[in-house]
Amino acid sequence: MRNRTRKPIQNILRCREGTAATEFALLMPVLIFLFFGLVEASDAMTVNRKVAISGNTMADLTAQSTQLTRTDLDNLLTGVITILEPSDTTNLQINIVSVVLDSGNPIVHWSHDSQGNEPYVTGAPFTGLEDNTVIDASSSLIVVEISYPYTSDLSHFVIKSPLTFNRTSVRWPRLTSRVQLCTDQAYTNCTT
Repeated sequence: MRNRTRKPIQNILRCREGTAATEFALLMPVLIFLFFGLVEASDAMTVNRKVAISGNTMADLTAQSTQLTRTDLDNLLTGVITILEPSDTTNLQINIVSVVLDSGNPIVHWSHDSQGNEPYVTGAPFTGLEDNTVIDASSSLIVVEISYPYTSDLSHFVIKSPLTFNRTSVRWPRLTSRVQLCTDQAYTNCTT
């Protein structure tokens, strides 16, 4: 009798049919989650890097100028925004600010943003510098602030809410002590 009950139990334990399918069914959700997680994380890191490159490029191009008009800044912004393509750039915000010292405090010399507006009032205190000692009284500093709300194009499987990438790039003017913003293409009516 013992042999009779032992043999079917041994047969059941030796049977491996369906084991691979069961293991696959158990692991498939984990594998799908890992796949989409890696793809979305990779895409997010790529966009984050592009945001940093865009901010650095805008600051660098602005700092290489001696005089700019708002049209010049808009043209530079158009070129810099292409760095982020093919990502959706409708919610991208870029602020370009020239900062000078007034009585030892940083103030806005001029500002311009990606919508063609003046995001900071000229002469207003500027608090966006981490270290106020990087600027001296005779020069200016170009500060580019960029903010990009990232939403995955692939799916919202892993990254559910938008991530906002914020970067600030700072450059000293290269060809002059202060980059001037002019109101006309003849560069006659400029900031001081």
